[in-house]
Amino acid sequence: MRKIAIPLIWVGAPLMAGCGGLPPAPAAPGDDEGFETAVLEPPAGLRDDPAEPLRLMPGDTVTVQAVSVETTDYPGLIIDELGHLHVPLAGDVEVGDLPLGAAEERVETALRRYDRVVDINIFLTDPGGHRATVLGAVNTPGRVTVAPGTRLADLLALGGGAIVETEDGESIVLADLDGARLVRGAEVVPVSVPLALTGDPRHNVRVRAGDHLYVPPNRGSRISVLGEVGEPRVVAYREGVRITEALAMAGGITIDGDRADIRVVRGSFREPMVYTTSLGDIVDGDGHDVVLAPGDVVYVTDHWIASVGEVLDRLGPLLTAGTTIGLTYMVTTR
Repeated sequence: MRKIAIPLIWVGAPLMAGCGGLPPAPAAPGDDEGFETAVLEPPAGLRDDPAEPLRLMPGDTVTVQAVSVETTDYPGLIIDELGHLHVPLAGDVEVGDLPLGAAEERVETALRRYDRVVDINIFLTDPGGHRATVLGAVNTPGRVTVAPGTRLADLLALGGGAIVETEDGESIVLADLDGARLVRGAEVVPVSVPLALTGDPRHNVRVRAGDHLYVPPNRGSRISVLGEVGEPRVVAYREGVRITEALAMAGGITIDGDRADIRVVRGSFREPMVYTTSLGDIVDGDGHDVVLAPGDVVYVTDHWIASVGEVLDRLGPLLTAGTTIGLTYMVTTR
């Protein structure tokens, strides 16, 4: 089997929105290879994720209790953005990012200038500073309270979980969980949200106050099946879906369809690839049942379409208006 790569310039050809944002197209399949999507290795995760003591954070509201000859409570004290707690008599005391015990000692030291026997207790009454942010393709984006022991899977759940749409009885996840990122400070934590959801402790890490979880939308969550099929349509993508399944969901190939010439369009917004496969070879056991990728376009040609240009002309109206696009058409010949 011989493979020929023919570069074509297609001026004004629209680019289908479903092809946007996809991973680079894999190499053309070899004689004994399947037509598979490249698999990216997940992040390594964290080997060391120790528990930490409860710390006071800017935005927290506390009650300070001064125990001396008499016991006096000072409720509703807020730790400001600088980490300062304004304590009556003692003034501003820096307690931000301190564990409760250390914060009590610091306030006690400040007050003992005025009362040598005072003991201080601090009670966290509103953990307004213990919050993380969940944004993107989740049901309830925003800031959520992070209780001690909250983990990454919990954080996603607190954001309402990934957006899911039901179509033809199938659930389509409209969030790109593989592309989700947990940012802490100015750095991305090397964890995988899908692995966190399985309970993997290296990825289902403890969430810290100030963490930011972004879940991007899955723009390629569907597959388009077009051309000479019974019911041209957009079908839900699910991991592992193969070309025979996609064709069956679209009503199969019509009598005018060329079973030996089925095209799969895959690629980035500006550099899509067009592959060819044969349903006859798949049925006979001489070909591979192609594993599709999110955003793929499956196009069944007519028997009478012979040239590359004709096929691309047929695909042209299915693509959105754009600028000059260079397509690389992979042709397999015997």
